[in-house]
Amino acid sequence: MPSRPSPPEIAERLDLELAIKDSSFDALQSGQALNAGQCDLAASAMTITDDRKKNLDFTDGYYDSKQSLLVDAGSDIDSIDDLDGVKVGVQQSTTGKTYAEENAKGAEVISFPSDAEMFQAIKAGQVKALLQDLPVNLDHTKDGDFEVVGTFETDEKYGFAIKKGNTQLVEDVNGALAEMVDDGTYDEIYNTYFSTEN
Repeated sequence: MPSRPSPPEIAERLDLELAIKDSSFDALQSGQALNAGQCDLAASAMTITDDRKKNLDFTDGYYDSKQSLLVDAGSDIDSIDDLDGVKVGVQQSTTGKTYAEENAKGAEVISFPSDAEMFQAIKAGQVKALLQDLPVNLDHTKDGDFEVVGTFETDEKYGFAIKKGNTQLVEDVNGALAEMVDDGTYDEIYNTYFSTEN
């Protein structure tokens, strides 16, 4: 996941022990995992939205994201306008799903629990396109079998999610992020993990 490089740096700066745990995105974005004490901070390329703020607190944003459309290399799908009657994979409970439902006219939008299932579905031909965050789709273009044929500006910003009311952790993480920007560490991590160059 694109957001994992920063938590180790933040944990080190805050002198905290880091334990990375997998969770469904739905449990993270709904606040269920944080409120149940399964984790203290969600780092899952999560877009800050007003709806999510009802159940979660967010740190300052650390990445400006775009949505994107991934297809098989050589596909006759050249843009979002070519999706009428096409099965398009999205991840449930994400802004990509919302974007597809609102903008992929005539597409059959199919939800998956995670990117792993989505990518297997496009490789197996069960869907013809994936609509999701650009950094995730770019990762699928590395072997040359798939290509991104469209990116969409959505004014989305990723943030780390924290249990509602844990203002101290929000302030601590924001402080660490600010230090990382000031000393150049943020740029190093950003260029390593968030570059959109193929």
